Amino acid sequence: MRNLLKKVSIIVMGISILSLFGCSDLNKQTANIIEEYLSEKYNESFEVKYLGERWGTKSNNTVTTYVKALDSNIMFTALMDKSENIVENYPEMLLMNKFASVFNKAIIAEGLDASSWIRIHLEQPIEITKDMTIEDYLQKSNADYIHVEIVMKNDKSITAEKLKTIVQQSYDVFNGPSISATYWIFNDDEYKEVNDKLKKVANIDPSSLESYEYHSMVFVELTENGFVDSDEDINKRLEGEMNE
Repeated sequence: MRNLLKKVSIIVMGISILSLFGCSDLNKQTANIIEEYLSEKYNESFEVKYLGERWGTKSNNTVTTYVKALDSNIMFTALMDKSENIVENYPEMLLMNKFASVFNKAIIAEGLDASSWIRIHLEQPIEITKDMTIEDYLQKSNADYIHVEIVMKNDKSITAEKLKTIVQQSYDVFNGPSISATYWIFNDDEYKEVNDKLKKVANIDPSSLESYEYHSMVFVELTENGFVDSDEDINKRLEGEMNE
């Protein structure tokens, strides 16, 4: 197991608004405004869990909040300026969850324990609505590349064949485009710690995982021409031989 340099993690934990905000009337007021706005817009219940960057400096005229949709259990961000204009990414996070569920089904089918999240590379930006399906999105966006980050529990049964099958099954569901997956494989204690945190975050940056000790990191890519790497290379990465 390698010793990794500790980096400042950007993972933001979902913390009780009352315990975090204390008695700040301004913070409570901000949370109430955002919760009421979202509830009226989407006809759902929301709870502001955390306040991040706040106004008060020359370069910052907004406040960033991390919000949980109580019905779908999805975390997302909402930014509000001093005029109470609000920009949020709830539809985008809902859509990414739909994509992730496809990979998660394939993971479960292989008998593995993992969670995933998605990044998509677009040729052209499109408006994402709350009810947008994967099919609608791929058709309208002309996305040519999907990347998934997967946090996986180390298991002796993990093989190159299983990791490729997960990607292949998802590729078949999406009917293209090209897919790549980065598997971050952790031993038991680290896996539990990381996965517990990932369930509570609003935004994810893969670099935050580098602050943890992972057993191996494996990259698998599938294009219309087939898999880029051989089983031999993938299995070497599984053993940590090509991660230095």
